[in-house]
Amino acid sequence: MSTSVAELNPFDPEVIESPWEFFKQLREQAPVYLLPNGAYYLVSRYKDVMQAVMDTDTFSSNLVAVMLSGANANDQPQMMTLSGGSGDVRKAQASDVLAIADPPNHTRQRRVANRALTMRRIASMEANIQTLCDKLVDDLQRQCNQGDTPVNWVEHVAAPLPLIIIVELLGLPNADLPKLKRWSDASVALLSGINTSEQLMEHGEQINKMIGYLAESYDQAYDNPGNNLLGDLIRESKIDAEQFGRDEVVSMLVQLLSAGNETTASLLGSAMMLLLQDPDLQASLRASPDKIANFIEEVLRVEAPFHGHFRVVKHDTKLAGVDLKAGDRLMLLWSSAGRDEQQFAEAEKIDLHREKPKSHLSFGYGIHHCIGAALSRAEARIAIETILRRSKNLQLAESNTLQHVPSLFIRSLQRLDIHLIQ
Repeated sequence: MSTSVAELNPFDPEVIESPWEFFKQLREQAPVYLLPNGAYYLVSRYKDVMQAVMDTDTFSSNLVAVMLSGANANDQPQMMTLSGGSGDVRKAQASDVLAIADPPNHTRQRRVANRALTMRRIASMEANIQTLCDKLVDDLQRQCNQGDTPVNWVEHVAAPLPLIIIVELLGLPNADLPKLKRWSDASVALLSGINTSEQLMEHGEQINKMIGYLAESYDQAYDNPGNNLLGDLIRESKIDAEQFGRDEVVSMLVQLLSAGNETTASLLGSAMMLLLQDPDLQASLRASPDKIANFIEEVLRVEAPFHGHFRVVKHDTKLAGVDLKAGDRLMLLWSSAGRDEQQFAEAEKIDLHREKPKSHLSFGYGIHHCIGAALSRAEARIAIETILRRSKNLQLAESNTLQHVPSLFIRSLQRLDIHLIQ
């Protein structure tokens, strides 16, 4: 008997851990579904997500809100709107940029960010990415050689690789990696949807420290900006500080550091998990490494790093036959759209020969397509190429529980223990 939406509690820890059945029932029974607490609608079908993404006049990205858990286990979570949360105003004032901005501000910000994060710059970074991947795999192999104990792929490769690369890209010191990781994690945890008010305050304090740090980094580099992303953004701010000022630069750095780190870490964890669960898939990629890029796209489709992003309705409208009022909130579910059977044949299956491998929405679409998508793809491809080239076999350790970070927003493994056969 098919499960109904009413029987699946979206806040149940088991549903949060494995939401695929819930998403499937949403697509079939309630493609625009109001959560039981009325906080926002879930939009689950590919075509409806696309309609909302492309209609920026009706569906605004300028929404800063988080969900709080209730005081008791049976309480329904509630939404709290953060109206441009701030750090120490002497250091920086958070502003709405990129993913949470609308035209015309978004258009201007995106133009600047695109000039700083060019395909040429990403291509020039590939040698450094390869060097770092080799070093991390060296460390992994040394751990394996010390005994039969499995090694944690997330800890040794998936988490450090994107963090080191984004810190290098921004032009920040490697010595600050531990606190940058802590602040980045807090920024992502803020959006989990299962925070208590106390946890929200803790995350907010960490984010304010990050804002202050990045503001100081801006000030220190202002007179002599380097050949890095921070330097590029400073040079742009000098051209027209009224249109692109210090606060906007700092807010962009917060997004790039947090999302740029978490997206790729999640992608690398999921990619390795799928390889370990399917020995035939692993063998296919060893035999045809040219298909690794397609594999990365399939991982993005079936295990989107972010379940989705929010929109707010600007004026009364309809979506999939559902009446929406101005002010209603939506979560556009990239992760459900990627498994939509109406869009993708055998949607649950990894298909290395899919005709349009990049047609998923896991990096967003349209004007809000992720500006770091090319970098994330390069990091994931090079990491998987490296680990397959430098091993004979990869096996899933029996100790794994394959638990993800509890979140309604991100899809990220807590750890992944592997045996690396050399």
